[in-house]
Amino acid sequence: MLLDDLKKYDIFVDLDNLELKKLFQFSRYKFFKKNEIIFNAGDEGAGFLLILDGTLDYYSVDEKGNETLYEHFNMGEFVEVMSLFGDVQNRPFTAKAAEDCSLLWINTLEYRRLQNSGPDTLTKLLLRLIIQTANTFRAKNGEFAATKKELEELEKSLAPEPTDKTAS
Repeated sequence: MLLDDLKKYDIFVDLDNLELKKLFQFSRYKFFKKNEIIFNAGDEGAGFLLILDGTLDYYSVDEKGNETLYEHFNMGEFVEVMSLFGDVQNRPFTAKAAEDCSLLWINTLEYRRLQNSGPDTLTKLLLRLIIQTANTFRAKNGEFAATKKELEELEKSLAPEPTDKTAS
């Protein structure tokens, strides 16, 4: 992947070529074919993934083997960012490439090395992560509010009509 290709992603917009090269030294490029498992539920979260191309799905599997889609991620979105900040937990969902998928992966150990060798680069990257996370949170909050309103309207439409006992 060329450095100019990375600049099309919002998260890297503030980085110059030297900073992108440094970041690329601390990351890995990974490719997954459609339907290939990226990680399984229960695996330890150990890094940040940026979707460079393609899409991926988070899903869970019940005891009967039925899959339930939890979230769909598109090109330019990132996942598992909290593991960079010491919040390493077992992953609650399985991630699968919904189509052929290219990822940039920064594992937690490499992230720590980047903290020591490129604090300016890291500061710019963190600012973009915060902005993108806030925008995602805002969008999800809006989706939640719309769903809540739909449920309230559905509840009202299903409620029994009050009877007027004074009419008799």
